[in-house]
Amino acid sequence: MYYTYFLRCADGSLYAGITTDPARRFAQHTGDKPGGAKYTAPRHPVRMEAVWHAADRAAASRLEYRLKHLTKAQKERLIRGDLPEQPFLSNHPRMAIEPNGRMIPMLFLCYPKCSTCKKAAAFLDARGIPYDQRDIKAENPTAEELKAWHEKSGLPLKRFFNTSGQLYRAMELSKKLPDMSEEEQYALLASDGMLVKRPIVVGPDFVLVGFRQKEWEQTL
Repeated sequence: MYYTYFLRCADGSLYAGITTDPARRFAQHTGDKPGGAKYTAPRHPVRMEAVWHAADRAAASRLEYRLKHLTKAQKERLIRGDLPEQPFLSNHPRMAIEPNGRMIPMLFLCYPKCSTCKKAAAFLDARGIPYDQRDIKAENPTAEELKAWHEKSGLPLKRFFNTSGQLYRAMELSKKLPDMSEEEQYALLASDGMLVKRPIVVGPDFVLVGFRQKEWEQTL
């Protein structure tokens, strides 16, 4: 698994590179481990600014090339997240990281007995994608979490409902939802995790609802 990254140096400059382990690479750049780059050695790297996932070394190298050819202002805007979406990043999800390059696992909400959730977990495991698993029934999402995920996902709110579930049908929600406000729907979803569509993956700048393998392959 490969990643393309931006590293910040003490002089404010940005270094773009590729690696299979952002935390190890940061340690190399800082001199804590051997193998750092000539550019960063005298500039005292201070933190990893951004890391993007790539399917393979070739894809990581192509992204590195594109990033290096951005202007300094464009690089800064991209790091802040206020640069309009770039086509060359469409297949490169941004990873949540700590300043030392350690990746913060994505949140994976599932119902352990659900066969689809098991397939989704196997998909993540096979690709070595780190995640924190949360039982959607035992620890159901809060209304605040659901609102944030809904806004980040760009999906219709109905996509967050488990429309094939027994509870959804028993409550006749197909008839009731059209007359409910979004706030009421968030509260309803938060009342019982079995009402929520599963699995859900929450990343730093994306949310996936339900396991659609092609969609997950394009995003992850």
